[in-house]
Amino acid sequence: MGGGPGVSNGEGSPTDGGPQAPGSSSKPQVGTDEWHKIRKDNHKEVERRRRETINEGINELAKIVPGCEKNKGSILARAVQFITQLKENETQNIEKWTLEKLLSEQAITELGTSCDKLKAECQRAWAECEQWKKAAQKAGVTIDHDEKGEGDAE
Repeated sequence: MGGGPGVSNGEGSPTDGGPQAPGSSSKPQVGTDEWHKIRKDNHKEVERRRRETINEGINELAKIVPGCEKNKGSILARAVQFITQLKENETQNIEKWTLEKLLSEQAITELGTSCDKLKAECQRAWAECEQWKKAAQKAGVTIDHDEKGEGDAE
């Protein structure tokens, strides 16, 4: 590779160290006053955008969090309190809902057991009723059914 005037060193700056041609679109040489000014201006712009982003975020927090003042520090402190309170509420709600779920599951289990017992009792009563009907028929007693399906012995 040659090191003649205008040859790039691969980093985007000329290697000859000479002044830039007027109207040239290439970057100024590293270390020059112009290079420092451009770098400083770029840094200022990046910092300005960073501050804007932070301020927008703080303003959004102020809209969401109740009871905020205009002071950025107060907004952030209030946001921390608000988020902490929300997390505590969430924990309490989870504990409450877990207990309610447990109690509901226990009630469902108890009701299921009670239902099963009542079904069994009903089946036993029905079987006993059928036995009484058969016994009545064997004894020559006829059973008339009324509209409700209940029988009257004669």
